[in-house]
Amino acid sequence: MATIQIKRRTTAGTGPLTGTSGTIKAGEPQVDFSGEHLYIAKANKTGNTTTPLAETDYLKIPGVNKVNTQIDTKITALNLGTAATKNVGTGSGNIPVLDSSGKLVDSVVPKIAMTNTFVVANQTAMLALSTAQEGDVAVRTDLKKSYILKSSGYSTLSNWQELLTPTDAVTSVNGSTGAVTISLAGLGGVASTTYNTHVSSNLHLTSTQRTIIDSVADSRIYEADGISLATSATDYSNSVITDGLVFYAVVDDTYTPTRITYQLGIDETKVLQPSSVIDGGTY
Repeated sequence: MATIQIKRRTTAGTGPLTGTSGTIKAGEPQVDFSGEHLYIAKANKTGNTTTPLAETDYLKIPGVNKVNTQIDTKITALNLGTAATKNVGTGSGNIPVLDSSGKLVDSVVPKIAMTNTFVVANQTAMLALSTAQEGDVAVRTDLKKSYILKSSGYSTLSNWQELLTPTDAVTSVNGSTGAVTISLAGLGGVASTTYNTHVSSNLHLTSTQRTIIDSVADSRIYEADGISLATSATDYSNSVITDGLVFYAVVDDTYTPTRITYQLGIDETKVLQPSSVIDGGTY
């Protein structure tokens, strides 16, 4: 595969390219292996005696070891405990905070409710369930319906929510009840054999429709490994090398209708080869 080498310090010392000579471009990276820092140029600049290149011309990014050392030093200086490294919140690894009542919120420790079911004869009996709590269910035998207590206050009718059940509006099919078997003849249609014969033929099509169907070609485009599907014309034009594609159509007239298979690939001369090298140089 191709090799990309970032501009790197090979001379003595540490830091980025500085001094009264040299040119940098905005966004140009430089790596200092000795000092363990990555430097990104902030703007285009050419060093001279008046405005020499300086470390302030770069965004300085420390390596992992440098960052770990700085963090450990800061924690030690502030005398922080292990909880200081955790975030406040209710997610995994977070430290929850008590609310104004000195309790954890329900999202951290949900309420625990034991649901009871009461069978009652009418509304009066339901509103008299003095032991009913939030989440309890009352089965009304007078209405053949069930209600759940959605909020505290068992004696208030609006606090009881009806539990919806599927409707059974269909009572018969074509005059038949019970387990009904549907057939064409039963619905007043033709016999099944007559219907199947008609469907399997093209007698119900016009001559124009038959001609169109006979002229249809079976075309396929296969998606190879590593190929993605663009979601719009803009997405397509922004994602491809339009002059780097090879397209070939294979026509197979042994099929009826004729099958056309399209093969699509990338011109290997338009992409980086394993022997390619992109080198940013040294300083």
